Amino acid sequence: MVDVNVKILGISATVIKGGNMDTVVKEALKGAEDIGEALGGGVETEFVNLADKEIASCKHCQWCIENRSPCNIEDDFQMIYDKVIECDGFILGAPAWTFNVAPKILDFYSRQRYYAFFTNVMRNKVGGAVTTGFFGFGLENTLNTLRDLIPIPVARGWAIASTAAFGQRPAYLEKGVIEDTQGMLRVRMVGHKVVEVARMIKYATENGAVLPDEYRMRTIMGARVLSDDEVSKAKELVKGVWRSKEK
Repeated sequence: MVDVNVKILGISATVIKGGNMDTVVKEALKGAEDIGEALGGGVETEFVNLADKEIASCKHCQWCIENRSPCNIEDDFQMIYDKVIECDGFILGAPAWTFNVAPKILDFYSRQRYYAFFTNVMRNKVGGAVTTGFFGFGLENTLNTLRDLIPIPVARGWAIASTAAFGQRPAYLEKGVIEDTQGMLRVRMVGHKVVEVARMIKYATENGAVLPDEYRMRTIMGARVLSDDEVSKAKELVKGVWRSKEK
């Protein structure tokens, strides 16, 4: 078995600390740890809850664009996003509220504009999406939204926090989502898949199985990643947007 060490980050994007969403993300991380045990090591996990974090929504002030620098709002966003950049794979969890994803995760992702427009730090970043709800309404919409936030989505899982998971009239489960045994299996398998693909990508990258820079050095928006020197020579800021200088 090839030794490839990977770090998997779990993000629970909820305003409720210690609730069902935390349980689901932690269960997915347990799935990642299962693979580590099967391999005899090489899988590190970390859990982050956004409930007690201050994360403002993007104000679209264009400061990050005009200065080609990360957002200047001082809160917990950068600390958490640094963890996303550093990990090899991540598990993104957010609950379904009123038929769609809860807003905490959208506030977080709204702040990544600098990285999306000017860098390729998220290139080949693999992730899995997990969610939970009470009746089960909105799970599909929530998973679809989370999938769109992940550069390389490889798996998704969900669990229900009520007796609806057992085909009964919905009532709160005494121990929450942990009693949805099929749901817990699904989310653990998300952890399995994230580790599997993250290891393959890291191994391939470390052994030179990558594209030439011409194709690889692109932002997720499709633009070429430029150094500050290249920008000063080739670009000019026009009404808050970097454009090619006219010759």
